[in-house]
Amino acid sequence: MKKWVCVGLAILLSGCVTVKIPKYLPTDSSYKKRYFSSFDDVLAATKQALVDTGWKISDMASPSVFEQDASAQGPGKQILIFMDIRQTPLILSSRYMSINVYLRSVDDGTEVEIRYMSVMPALFKSLKSYKNDAVVNKIFDRIAQFLEV
Repeated sequence: MKKWVCVGLAILLSGCVTVKIPKYLPTDSSYKKRYFSSFDDVLAATKQALVDTGWKISDMASPSVFEQDASAQGPGKQILIFMDIRQTPLILSSRYMSINVYLRSVDDGTEVEIRYMSVMPALFKSLKSYKNDAVVNKIFDRIAQFLEV
């Protein structure tokens, strides 16, 4: 009898979870870094850095569609890159991560802004995080390496 109770509890507690991560991530906790290179060079390096770090680009769009501030409406080159959601299996759950990369040309180079979000479903609520220094710094480092070559 105990065996069936344990099996029933295991089935009840391990089920499918629906996680909703928006395509456009908020700017609340974004990471920014400025590179003193042309917009096109930084864009190419950013795409390659994202692929090298395991991210898959799902879409690219004009930031003026999503952003409401004056910088998104500015005359310089800019682009917003969306990634596919990445799943990392854990012991009793999974972590779902997504990033947006916003590139904008500035006077002396190109500014790269990375927005990160992860969701880890728990028993009664999902735990959200908007910070992951290791993931973002790895992307920034790869961009810098590609720009040096």
